[in-house]
Amino acid sequence: MEIKATTRIYGIFGHPVSQSLSPAMHNAAFAYLGLDCAYLAFDVDPRNIDKAVSSIRALGVCGVNVTIPHKQSVMAGLDEVAPEASMVGAVNTIVNKNGRLKGYNTDVSGVLRALHSELEFVPQGKNVFIVGAGGASRAVIVAMCTGGASSIAIVNRTYSKTQDLSEEFSACFEDVGFSAAPLEDEELVAQMMERADIVINCSSAGMGDIEPLCLPLALLGENCVVYDLVYKPPVTPLVRGSRALGLKAESGLGMLLYQGVDAFEIWTGEDAPIEVMRKALSVPA
Repeated sequence: MEIKATTRIYGIFGHPVSQSLSPAMHNAAFAYLGLDCAYLAFDVDPRNIDKAVSSIRALGVCGVNVTIPHKQSVMAGLDEVAPEASMVGAVNTIVNKNGRLKGYNTDVSGVLRALHSELEFVPQGKNVFIVGAGGASRAVIVAMCTGGASSIAIVNRTYSKTQDLSEEFSACFEDVGFSAAPLEDEELVAQMMERADIVINCSSAGMGDIEPLCLPLALLGENCVVYDLVYKPPVTPLVRGSRALGLKAESGLGMLLYQGVDAFEIWTGEDAPIEVMRKALSVPA
């Protein structure tokens, strides 16, 4: 990669950010298309996030991705926020158009594309079971609701967060039936899982050394599919356990790919070279 005075700069804001796979994915795409662009990782201390957002304008950075813990805090410094990002309450992609900053949330479209591509799942009329009540859960809930899901059951160890999410989004999506339960309520969780068409883990359970989920997977119907937003390790305990029962299951690398694809296309106006980006992430075809 040759960096010149004309090179357009993109990047990612996070803390920490050294583990990010986004630079490899986007730089591979830029190189393949012959674009004079470079993508860098910026480790931004939360105390400096306002300055970092301002630097996008000051330095003429063309766009950035945003990851933990900045997806909500960057919003205050933007000129405009896309509707899906407003519903989620978080931004993961910023584009700089002549000094005007607009925020998007491509996690919403990314998870829909990943589920369709990898599991042949479309949420229209389906019953969705979600584990977790953090920022990732919010993006998945908006994706499922805008995709026409019939019902969404949310479980989490902290029941109050689950209740809050259910109440907030049921007011926004009146046609979707919401229910909530504490993860420890085995009977209620079992009832929710028995009617699920898809199980989506939006928590960090199973990531690295974090204790994996303990769910009664045997209760799932044979046509139920399982998606784990965790992608390290590539085959998580949840994915492994689901596949052992004959269920279709995938980890979250596909969502990482497709949210990146959508961000790339927002920034450049070019069709993203999906297979090039997939190879850079080592996502199975």
